[in-house]
This record gives sequence, C-alpha cells and structure tokens, in this order.
Amino acid sequence: MSKSFYTNAVWAAILVLVMFIVPMSVEACPGCKELDEPINKGFNWSILFMMAMPFTVFGLIGGTIFLHWNGYRLSVVGSRLKKDFLRIRNLLN
Repeated sequence: MSKSFYTNAVWAAILVLVMFIVPMSVEACPGCKELDEPINKGFNWSILFMMAMPFTVFGLIGGTIFLHWNGYRLSVVGSRLKKDFLRIRNLLN
C-alpha cells in the first residue's frame, strides 16, 4: 500500500471521530437542552439583540449618509408632506 492511502485513511478516521464527537457537544449547549427555562429564553433574546445591533447602527448611519448625499433634509421632506396633506384636505372639502 502507498503512503497516500494511509494518509487518506487517517484523515477519514479523524473525520469519522469528529462526526461522532460534535453532536455530543451540541447537545450540551444551554440553548439546546431544556428550552423552556427562563435563562435559556434570556440567552435567545440576548443573542437576537446582539445580532440586530450592527444592522441597526449601520442602517441608521447608511440612511443618514444616503439622505445627506442626495441633498434631502427632514425640513424639506416635512414641508413637502405638509403641502401634500393640505392639498388633499382641500380637495376633499
């Protein structure tokens, strides 16, 4: 037998061992076992908030840059909305 055959056999054995070990460690995480406990619900909510924060922060920064880049100001947008609202109200009366 060649040396590469033994190398491949060792890698295959390591892969099989990892496949049997990983599910055991997954079952041991706090979110997978006894999900109805309050501490686990707290873990889940904290993970959701931590995942949402970068999107919120970068979304606000990106939105602000986008509005300033295009020359929009809140006062200009607000005055346009007010004019449109008054125009529609006059049409309805």
